[in-house]
Amino acid sequence: MIVTYIRSSSYGNYDYCEMQYFMTYVLGHRSPSGKKAQLGTMVHKVMEVLASCKKYLQDHPDEKTMTIVDDALGEIEFTKRKLFTKKFVDDLLKTSYEYYQEGCTHKYFPADFKFCKTQIDAALEFNDGQFDPRERNIVATEPTFDIPIEEDWAKFSYYINEKKVDGQLAIKGTVDLITQIDDGIIEVVDWKTGQRKNWATGEQKTYEKLLDDPQLLLYNYAISKLYPDYDQAIMSIFFTRDGGPFSMCFDKSDQERFLDMLKKRFEEIKRNHKPKPVDPRRRDFRCQKLCHFCKNNWPGTTKNMCEYVEQQLHTIGYDQTVKDCTKENFDIGYYEAPG
Repeated sequence: MIVTYIRSSSYGNYDYCEMQYFMTYVLGHRSPSGKKAQLGTMVHKVMEVLASCKKYLQDHPDEKTMTIVDDALGEIEFTKRKLFTKKFVDDLLKTSYEYYQEGCTHKYFPADFKFCKTQIDAALEFNDGQFDPRERNIVATEPTFDIPIEEDWAKFSYYINEKKVDGQLAIKGTVDLITQIDDGIIEVVDWKTGQRKNWATGEQKTYEKLLDDPQLLLYNYAISKLYPDYDQAIMSIFFTRDGGPFSMCFDKSDQERFLDMLKKRFEEIKRNHKPKPVDPRRRDFRCQKLCHFCKNNWPGTTKNMCEYVEQQLHTIGYDQTVKDCTKENFDIGYYEAPG
């Protein structure tokens, strides 16, 4: 398969279902966000805005009335006193909840709003506010990264739309929050409102398993490039409804370990020209209940999208399938994943 970059979501998606990876990251067909993912986005937005407000307060300590402009929620006005009130958080949640509901096909109920509030309260109140962004020294909120891997094995050469494309594998992503703990020490915080499990294996993510978690190792490597002046980075993943925070300290050896993992995954994906679905018969609940490509037909046919693309791979081959089935205007080097 063609692979020009890897992000934590694509790394995990390949483990979950090779066919879903192929359709999403190679052909460019996107699954709409599920309701649970949408609720998670509402929660994330509140945490992001709180961190942005605190960052503005740090940078403008003498201003009495402050304003930030959020890309989704617009202008948000606050004072130092107002920022630290419960009402400010509640109002943010209402605004976020209403914004992400607009134009959404999902039906929402009072229990959904309560779910969001419970997740936010769990994050803000844990251990007397230890993970409350307002109590942190904010370095950056939602920073994105696009970092080329400067290794010989990371070079690629493909023919895309009959044009030869040479380049270097990159890692891409967005980090929820970066804070400074002490001189030379930063902490990355990632909020998770879902279950603490590996959806590819069904296993619970224990502390020991998180030490080998590709997302955390990828973030650690990215942070070492984005903030090279910091000596130590702590990676914290906070499961708001399933276990609370788990914090890992990685070092340079873990960066090298990540590169080894990335190399294996890069080469594995490149060799795979016949991606497999989770279940060849599509009877697995992940196919029937969770996969957009199994629940919807390929346009103009009676076959679902997954079956149709798999049939094309077997009848006309990989190259022609990519040519015929890629979503219009999709550029494999510039895929924007949600969230």
